[in-house]
Amino acid sequence: MLRSFDIVLIGVMTATAVVTYTIKHRAELKLEEVRRLQTEIRLERDTIDLLKADWALQTQPNRLQHLIGAYNQELQLAATDPTQLAQANELPMLKSQLPQPETSIEQLIAGADDEVAKAIRGVAAAKASPPASRIPVPVARGAVRVDSISTGSVNR
Repeated sequence: MLRSFDIVLIGVMTATAVVTYTIKHRAELKLEEVRRLQTEIRLERDTIDLLKADWALQTQPNRLQHLIGAYNQELQLAATDPTQLAQANELPMLKSQLPQPETSIEQLIAGADDEVAKAIRGVAAAKASPPASRIPVPVARGAVRVDSISTGSVNR
């Protein structure tokens, strides 16, 4: 009895060791992934800081004034007039503030409006008459074989 119990305990201990090793291995893989992501985030932050610094250098007023002077003849830049700037009350109204139409979609579908009914009749008439074919039809070439046509691009 004692020997079979020892074998069972050895099996349980081995299974526990395997599970523990598997969990440890997964944790190490996750830790490597976290470190990799942290380095990527650090690289992205450094890149953003570098781009912000570059943008600050590119948009310095002294540099822009020098560029305006250098390329003024080609670009013909002019200062912005104060009248070109719009106030908030001068902007068009929002879609939610637009007046609603007098007729609803259901009334339009039913053809309650004369113009809509006329348009629906026009569509029905257009569907009734088949359109003329606008696809070009090739002209018959007669007895000339296609293989015997020379293009002049090859010397024989």
